[in-house]
Amino acid sequence: MLEWAKTKINEYGKRYQIDLAYVIKNEFWVYLRLGISLILGLAVSVAFARLAPIEVFGQYNFILAVLGIVSIVSIPGLNTAVLRSVARGYEGSYKQAVKTKFLWSLLGIPALLGVGAYYYYYSTQIIGIGLMMSSIFLPFIHAPDTWNNFLVGKKRFDLTAIYGSIQAAISAAAMITVLFLNATHLLLIITAYLVTSSLLNCLCYRRSLKYIENQSKDDECQKYGYFLTGIGIAGTVAAHIDKILIGILLSSPELAIYAIALVIPTKIKDLLKLVWAPFTPKFSQDGIEIGHVSERLKRFVLPLILLALVGSALYLLFIDDIMLLLFSNKYIESIIYSKILLLMLLIGIPDALLHTFIIVKKNTKVIMRVDLTCAFLGIAIMASFIYLWGVMGAAWGLVLRRVLHISLTWIGTSQEGGEKMR
Repeated sequence: MLEWAKTKINEYGKRYQIDLAYVIKNEFWVYLRLGISLILGLAVSVAFARLAPIEVFGQYNFILAVLGIVSIVSIPGLNTAVLRSVARGYEGSYKQAVKTKFLWSLLGIPALLGVGAYYYYYSTQIIGIGLMMSSIFLPFIHAPDTWNNFLVGKKRFDLTAIYGSIQAAISAAAMITVLFLNATHLLLIITAYLVTSSLLNCLCYRRSLKYIENQSKDDECQKYGYFLTGIGIAGTVAAHIDKILIGILLSSPELAIYAIALVIPTKIKDLLKLVWAPFTPKFSQDGIEIGHVSERLKRFVLPLILLALVGSALYLLFIDDIMLLLFSNKYIESIIYSKILLLMLLIGIPDALLHTFIIVKKNTKVIMRVDLTCAFLGIAIMASFIYLWGVMGAAWGLVLRRVLHISLTWIGTSQEGGEKMR
């Protein structure tokens, strides 16, 4: 039976020119990790919604959004640059990149201390203390987190699944325990998040070092990491500006309602995005072009889109009951926003494929054109929409930003392909 299955997989792989055995094997590990992470992440969100006051949950999300923006000093573009270099055989770039990220992350300490001091003296003291406390942990959270990209570059999806699942389980257990003990104490909750994130990333980094097989260094790695980070600054701001603006212009409770509306759509978006994870090292290889990829994957993408449409219909039918069951009547306003965000998910399937391709192929012209344009327009859209329509504006702003992103990416990729044909 097993041999028959292997034979059929090889036959279909040759027919559609896809390494189907590779995809199935690695998709298993990707989805095992993602499934565990989704369940545990959802459990933490439910615990927050059920146990913590809505004000505390909103303040917690505001602090995470500020941390997300400040994380740009850790040169996050090096994560993707390391993946690309390792996939091409340059594993010596890994430790060098982590060291660089750690040193740059030190700049986040005075930044968070400054923002925290402002909030402590002029706004909400508890948020100010939380931000100042977070400054100590920033380098230990964002520097060693490159371990995941290193292992993906080596195509060791089994290890990313094992390490990632253990990390998610310990983090979830710590957060839920703290919430049960004292869900009203924001600083205790933030401490649990910071300690587990930094400690587990450091441990996973140390474990990953044993898998370095050569010390070859890619001269392009650091430069490409800086490039991706530079053009990603506005994108990072755009990714978190919605929560920052809702926290500043509206209130912490409204931010909590928006955060709950994002929970299920975000989990599904992560699920769909990781469909392409096993293809990423393959895309990094020389001689692979987007036309080549689209031709090979079209029979793979169409069933995925059909499955997403069926799932979307079921989502619309049952989301009301699911949201009330998980998060209680306290977050009933989140339901309508969650339905709107479903549109973002459908657009995200082809968008994730195209964006992954241009990043690993180092298509700098398209990356600059797309990411910078979408980032600045996204910030403008989100700021104006939230100012005019509040949380509803934020939900529609996310959808419009996703439409803009896939449109520009497709245009840019098509133009590049046309130029190479000529």
